[in-house]
Amino acid sequence: MLYVPSALRKIGVEAKVAVPVLTAALKDNNPAVRYNSAYALGAMGTEAVSAVPNLITLLNDNQFYVRLGAIKGLGGIAAGFQDKANALPSSKLQKVISDFEQVLTTIQEHKDKFTETDSKLIRRPLNALKAEKETRLFDRVLEWLFGHKLLLGIAAYLILLPSVWLILLQLAPLWLLKINNALKPYTDFSLPFISVNVPLRYVLFVGWFHYHPRVLDAWVAKYIKAAREQFPKKDTVSSRACYIPIPVVLDGTTVPQLMNENLRSTFEKQRSCLVIGGEGGVGKTSLACRIAGWAMAESEDQQLCKHLMLPVLLEEEFRVTEGKSPLLEAIRGQLQALIDEPEPICQELLLRLLRKKRILVIVDRFSEMNATTREAIEPESPEFPVNALVITSRIEEKLGRVNKTIIKPLRIEANKLSSFMEAYLMQRDKRDRFTDQEFFDACNRLSLMVGQNNITVLLAKLYAEQLITSREVASNISALPENIPNLMLGYINELNRDITDNQFDDRTVHQIAKTIAWECLQQSYQPGTAKRVDAIAALANLGIDDPEAHLNYLEKRLHLIQTIGSAKDRIRFCLDPLAEYLAGWYLIELYGNNDGKWRSHFFKKADDLVKTGGQDAIKGLLLAVRDCYLSEVQGSKETDFVPQRLAKLAGFIPAVNTPATTVQTPIIP
Repeated sequence: MLYVPSALRKIGVEAKVAVPVLTAALKDNNPAVRYNSAYALGAMGTEAVSAVPNLITLLNDNQFYVRLGAIKGLGGIAAGFQDKANALPSSKLQKVISDFEQVLTTIQEHKDKFTETDSKLIRRPLNALKAEKETRLFDRVLEWLFGHKLLLGIAAYLILLPSVWLILLQLAPLWLLKINNALKPYTDFSLPFISVNVPLRYVLFVGWFHYHPRVLDAWVAKYIKAAREQFPKKDTVSSRACYIPIPVVLDGTTVPQLMNENLRSTFEKQRSCLVIGGEGGVGKTSLACRIAGWAMAESEDQQLCKHLMLPVLLEEEFRVTEGKSPLLEAIRGQLQALIDEPEPICQELLLRLLRKKRILVIVDRFSEMNATTREAIEPESPEFPVNALVITSRIEEKLGRVNKTIIKPLRIEANKLSSFMEAYLMQRDKRDRFTDQEFFDACNRLSLMVGQNNITVLLAKLYAEQLITSREVASNISALPENIPNLMLGYINELNRDITDNQFDDRTVHQIAKTIAWECLQQSYQPGTAKRVDAIAALANLGIDDPEAHLNYLEKRLHLIQTIGSAKDRIRFCLDPLAEYLAGWYLIELYGNNDGKWRSHFFKKADDLVKTGGQDAIKGLLLAVRDCYLSEVQGSKETDFVPQRLAKLAGFIPAVNTPATTVQTPIIP
């Protein structure tokens, strides 16, 4: 047994099968056996790595030459690893370095038992192994990180979590909204070291992505299909589905046909405010509906800006609720209906959508709304949440002198009536019903009706619709109205003609419509609302049986009026100019040519309204009354007291040599 290790040492690596036997021999009672076994293991190089722990133990042997054998054995194994350092896996390399650092530590702790030469047998291969490790940058980084586990945890927290949310932001943005909503109840997460409570969603970094623009865009995209289906179904929008482009004045510049490109510069701003101004019937609401369509357009080149917007149309006066913003509540209710969502929209989300211009708020008939509603629209306020706003108004709106784009639709010029009529009939697919001669005869009748003056889009549309009806019902155009007041009544007759069961006669419909119209205008001389109970009382005073049924006939059957307000207790006309002309009829029947009654009743209030700056707001009624007077009061002339006074109050200069039955309109500057 004494000479076996020596023989195996001479064989070298090929004797690796004897490693277990030699390892066991390190504990032999014979020092020579222990020496030769250690020496033999060193000759086997890396194959004897399993014997390293036993060789380390042997460094404390009582016999100096046994310790020398252990040093030579360990040195041989270390040298073997040095030769293979490049091929060693990082984990294996680290284990070898750790083992031989322990060897070197033992040698240094017992310097009296070992020489410097003994130390070099271990130090040289160990340094070579460490040098190899230093060349491996990734391993060095890992080693440093695992040596600083706190910093590793912080780095993982700061990098990995945001990375997860960034990936979700690209692939599934709405998940971020859902995760945030799920974490909202957890608001009191205490941060270590600083003892500050922070909502958990911000601790996890997901809160910072809650209302990212991509998230808001994804939310809008989710509901845009429903909005495209629901918005055109609104009564105000559906009644204006047939749209014919007309010239407008855009910030002082006349634009022959307004397109979305003309408004891009407005809606690319951080805060966009667009005011569509002009008289009743000129096409303000139709244009606003057109803009709403551009906000939802599928093609990006048809949109108002780079992202989609959901249009919210506000037509009713706001309901005041204690502790809540009437504006936000109105928007919230309309948005919920628009996207067909059973649950109300979270107010925090609503505010973000408004501030990031993902919702286009359209306030229609702003000039006719009450003070409470008007005061809620304050674009100049830093707290005003709406950053994409469109307003239609009959008067020039200051809006706190904020920067705004102003659009003024123009009337249709007298020499372009035939072009408008042609386009309208083509869009209604009715042009082929008329020969060229019939078409031009109809246009000539309209020209005679308006003289040399320009007319509003609404009047031209009403005439076109009655022209279509004349062909379908009477097969001739001779029954077309010859003046604007009769055009309005003809429009009502046309609606009533479509009723097939339980139909009221035209005269009854005229009577109740005129009465209700005056109820809606008498308060401020501009189209507004009337209390339903007051309207019913007014009809009852006429001696009409079942006034509630007659009111419902105007609303449910003819769709001339609509019930509004949260309490559903107020009514208004769907078309403002129609209400003004019907009210004009009512006043003519009430006062006739009695100048005294006109002075003491109508003109007294009209004078006060004009003096307080309300001329633009009441001009529509003043001119409608004038038209009705000249067309219905027998023997009337423009020089009569009532027409002259109405023209003066409206700031109107009558056209020269204009027939009394012809509509008079303001001169367009």
